[in-house]
Amino acid sequence: MMRWNGVALRKKLLTSVGLAPLALAGGFAAETISFEARAEDAQVEEVKVTARQREEKAQDVPLPVSVVGAKTQERERLERLQDFSQKVPNFVPSITNPRTSAMSIRGISGISGGADGSESAVGLIVDNVFYTHVGFQWADFVDLQSLEVARGPQGTLLGKNTTVGAVVIRTQLPSFARSAMSETTFGAYNRVTQKLNLTGPIIDDKLAYRVTMYYDRGNGWINNQFNSQQLLDNNRWGVRGQLLYVGENFTDRLIFDRLRSDEYNNYGAVWGDTFPLYANGALARTYFQNLGSRLHWPIFTIDPYRPYLTRLGKLDQRTTGLSNEVNYTLGENTLTAVSAWREFILHPNNPTGNNLTDISSNAYDVKVDQFSHETRLASPQGQELEWTLGNYNLYEQVWSYNHVDYGSQANQWFQNNFNANPYNLWGLSYRNDGKARTFSTALFAQATWHIDEQWALTAGLRDTFEIREGSNFGWIEGLTNFNQIAAVRTATGGTTYFDTGGQTQRVNSLSGLINPSYRFNENVMAYGSVARGEKSGAVNTQALPILNANGVFQAWQPVITKPEVSWDYELGLKTNWLDNKLVLNGNFYWNDIYNFQSVLVNTDYTDVTGVPIRKNYLGNIGHVRLRGFEFDGRWSPIDRLWLTFSGAYTNAMYVDYAKAAPPAEFQWPAGSNINGFAAPAVMSLSGHSITGGVSGNNPVAPYSFNVGFNHEYPLGSFFRDAGYAGPVTLFSYANAAWRARTQLSNPLSIYPLFMPAYAILNAGVGLKTDDETYSFNLWVRNLLDERIIIAQSYGTPTTASSLTFDAYNPRTFGATLRVKLY
Repeated sequence: MMRWNGVALRKKLLTSVGLAPLALAGGFAAETISFEARAEDAQVEEVKVTARQREEKAQDVPLPVSVVGAKTQERERLERLQDFSQKVPNFVPSITNPRTSAMSIRGISGISGGADGSESAVGLIVDNVFYTHVGFQWADFVDLQSLEVARGPQGTLLGKNTTVGAVVIRTQLPSFARSAMSETTFGAYNRVTQKLNLTGPIIDDKLAYRVTMYYDRGNGWINNQFNSQQLLDNNRWGVRGQLLYVGENFTDRLIFDRLRSDEYNNYGAVWGDTFPLYANGALARTYFQNLGSRLHWPIFTIDPYRPYLTRLGKLDQRTTGLSNEVNYTLGENTLTAVSAWREFILHPNNPTGNNLTDISSNAYDVKVDQFSHETRLASPQGQELEWTLGNYNLYEQVWSYNHVDYGSQANQWFQNNFNANPYNLWGLSYRNDGKARTFSTALFAQATWHIDEQWALTAGLRDTFEIREGSNFGWIEGLTNFNQIAAVRTATGGTTYFDTGGQTQRVNSLSGLINPSYRFNENVMAYGSVARGEKSGAVNTQALPILNANGVFQAWQPVITKPEVSWDYELGLKTNWLDNKLVLNGNFYWNDIYNFQSVLVNTDYTDVTGVPIRKNYLGNIGHVRLRGFEFDGRWSPIDRLWLTFSGAYTNAMYVDYAKAAPPAEFQWPAGSNINGFAAPAVMSLSGHSITGGVSGNNPVAPYSFNVGFNHEYPLGSFFRDAGYAGPVTLFSYANAAWRARTQLSNPLSIYPLFMPAYAILNAGVGLKTDDETYSFNLWVRNLLDERIIIAQSYGTPTTASSLTFDAYNPRTFGATLRVKLY
């Protein structure tokens, strides 16, 4: 057995343990950054990767991947997932709520409508641990080593299988060199952020620790006129502790982290009245008219920046995690074992109405527990045939507890009668307890054959067996009589007490990859790939019985959907020119997704009046297609100046979606029929682009571009007269992310809604000492003060028009001081 001394093993750790344990399909996930890019060589920051368990340049990785390093993250204060979209092509996270967050790659995020029993189409992996629920995306990611975005299906190496890509995050390792770093930021809206990193040895050359803490608090930028609550504020903290043990032939890394947020982020704004006419020309009863007739209620505001929200509470979110990674040298090979547990808890306290109404609050309390273990064996680098094989296991339990709490005006509203007895609903709650369980086990293997100095072939295969279980149970909370039960039935559209019973789906799926590459010379490489990804059926934690107006049972909504299958084809070129001063990459992709999982509307059954019974449920769209082109590049035209640029053309469309729910203006009641023509039960979206306004989908920008620069100018001993003789450097940066106009409404709507094209511009300038003891910079974010809307709707006669702001704040500015304490 090979033996390693402490120094040699730590060196091996940096290349094959701490930085290389992730290797996604195509073998490119284990990317690291060379932080000591030499400005005197006028070259861009060189990106190093340890793909397929070996160290190599990012330009040698034959698949599309983008990496953001630690220095960039620190300099530009990239902390939340949406911040990184400025640096990565075709990556648009919408992290607006812990339960409805969605990371989008190439226009697809999976189910963004808050389906707790579903998996995202984009995986998130942090320190070798796959995060299942979208709620784990709600975090500040600080003290990072790198963030990588891999585009295309993943699964033939590492973690769980995904259908459009993965985001891979690595945090900094503990160090045997003692140090402490403090960072303090003051910004607009009274925002204060404090970070502290401590690391050093506990036992020299054997045991090291690292502790990372942050605190982030600031006012919101929208004021609740009812009680002066500051909405969309910041109030969160986190701590991560690590221990790293280095033995003679193994290492052990233990990580514990705890995150907490307590913020007013559960906000949807009213921006106007609903549509006045149905699509057939008949007059529509508007939401404001119904407020007047049902509640005799005035309109206080239609300004989304000045709402009047009733009984709004803070959104309470907590995340706790524990993981342990062991790496053991077995001859020349490396055996890795990663065990992890993670918990997500959410308690929203949603309002009971806008414009001071007190009708009802619809909220989901969520608890997620996931347990995972992964074992893999990897060959050493530099061989003609390099390989990795392993086993991945996951157990996840999700509890989604939906409760609709009725206020003092609920019965008047739902009975459409101002004189209705308010006590029939006031104080009652309708509950829906949804549960989802997953057991997944997989065997995977991937190998790269270096045929000669020019040709290489990577191939991988994954076999996954999964058991999905789900159930739903509904009831009324509170003392009830016959009249109250009848009132709840009216409010819910017929649902009162029900139990779907437990349902189970067993699926065996295959993921695969074939990835040849050809190097024309040391500067130009071409590659292609064919990949298949699959994820098991999603559990509908909100499955309901379908009942008509008389309460007669029609059918059950499906509890578990069909599995989703992705076929992806890539063709790309990676080049570098001018002695590595210019890097330019591009790739074409074609991705077909079958049985795409989404939030749909069931219209297969009609009410006693002949009108379709419309109930949301989790189902499958027959065929979705993604096509486009992506490019990225970096250029260093002069010493210490780096220019970056990237962009994408994205064509995302429904190929087979024949039974889509019509827009609200096509859902007129039977009494509004003209010439005997009833409202359509379904409409076809086949052949239409994917837009917002269709449940479960985020808006897709057909064109997007990112440009930026980073410049450093040495000032020498500029502050010698002030008593500091060390050299200092002036640094500056700017980034602009432009997105084309996106459609927020259903593509068939006669009332189209759009988010105009916009650009997010961030910039900063500062001074730092060359020994990195001190760094101070002034910065501005969203300089053009763009107000980005990611969802907007004209509503219905019984649902207010609404819009959702992106998580990106209005224009903010501030200052950051970073100090190395020792």
